[in-house]
Amino acid sequence: MRHKTARSGRPLVAIAATMLSPGTTSALNRFAVTGIEDSSTNTITYQYMWGNDPWHNATQKPGEQRLHWHTYAKANENKSPEFHFKFDSEFDPKQKPFFITYKLKKNAAPAHDWEVAHKYVFKNDGNKFFVDLYE
Repeated sequence: MRHKTARSGRPLVAIAATMLSPGTTSALNRFAVTGIEDSSTNTITYQYMWGNDPWHNATQKPGEQRLHWHTYAKANENKSPEFHFKFDSEFDPKQKPFFITYKLKKNAAPAHDWEVAHKYVFKNDGNKFFVDLYE
């Protein structure tokens, strides 16, 4: 089982391949996909892990979108480890860090694309010094 992360955006080759491929009535689910967007005024550093794997670090700038996905062992397995996510929501330099931890949802999908991801967005919460993650 593989876990990946990537900034969203589809290369032109992928778009052309999709346009030229024969249509199917239902694609097989191969991934569990979560999308994170930063709509806050802060660059956010966070950690994530799938199941009991080690924590990974990521940094996301305002306006960026990032995908995280788990590859199923077989098509249409539609089961994946829990996706754990934590970040410091306090950006006031005079305050101590205030960490928030969530278990994020993910969508079973045939591809790891933004359109099919279960989406979350970082937003300022009250003022520029606080951030939270919203579904």
